[in-house]
Amino acid sequence: MTNEEHEALLEAVRVSSADWVPGHTSLTDLEPEERRLRLGYNPGPDEPSLQQREKRATARAMMEAALIADAPAPPVDVDWRSVDGQNYVTSIKDQGPCGSCVAFGTTATMESRIRILQKAPLSASNGSALPDLSEAHLFYCGNQAADRCVSGWWVQPALAFATSTGVVPAACFPYRSDKQDCILCDNWQSMTTKVDSWQQITSATAMKQWLATKGPLITCFSEYADFYAYTEGVYTYTTGEREGGHCVSCVGYDERKQAWLCKNSWGTRWGLDGFFWIAYGQCGIDAMMWGIESFATIYTPPTRRRAVAH
Repeated sequence: MTNEEHEALLEAVRVSSADWVPGHTSLTDLEPEERRLRLGYNPGPDEPSLQQREKRATARAMMEAALIADAPAPPVDVDWRSVDGQNYVTSIKDQGPCGSCVAFGTTATMESRIRILQKAPLSASNGSALPDLSEAHLFYCGNQAADRCVSGWWVQPALAFATSTGVVPAACFPYRSDKQDCILCDNWQSMTTKVDSWQQITSATAMKQWLATKGPLITCFSEYADFYAYTEGVYTYTTGEREGGHCVSCVGYDERKQAWLCKNSWGTRWGLDGFFWIAYGQCGIDAMMWGIESFATIYTPPTRRRAVAH
């Protein structure tokens, strides 16, 4: 992003009265083609298109109050990075120039749900017993496309793979963004964490209830050119073309901000140390989300604890 482009974006945000701050990030100085490789969500054959997601999210935001008037009110805010002073959200990763965001959003959500079920926040004495999961296993073994990094993926087959095959620890198959072959460590079958049940959620209030009681959710949205420059605040679309679809883990919300809190996979030099706030109804973010209910197995290294069922 040139200084002139930065100034133009600042002016566009000012004129629109948007409540976020654009700036130079780890992505703004990349070429447009390189930036787009950091996306990767392509709606599946049974899913609404990006445009349909945006329309549904906008319409639902206006109708939600009438539809759920009798539902119990969720808490005012939730942030799984700090629940009773404990953090259940694993570290920010960087997918690099590969359209693997679905795998990152899915594993991030799995990792947090496991820690919540196991009562094992990162700082707890048992927190180190739970390894991060392998985005490479999920993406390079579960996605059967010829050129995965270019074609991207969608959520339902990722969850289907996590259910049928499972996902190994990151150390068994470390991630690289250079079209890896599906080559895992020895005895990988004994190291898998398998999802048992998951749900697709289409009500914003149900999403908040899930976040308040069960943990983070997988979500996807339309990514516009101005989003690359997000540094802080509550993002709302301001200017630029739709670049493609992107998938992340939603780790909280705030009714005062009227926004969702999400964990991105673009490293810590983007956004709020890798996280961002996005307003309700924006860019299809809450057209639907996916929650992981339970696991068939949760792997921990033998020296820590044997795999257990939940």
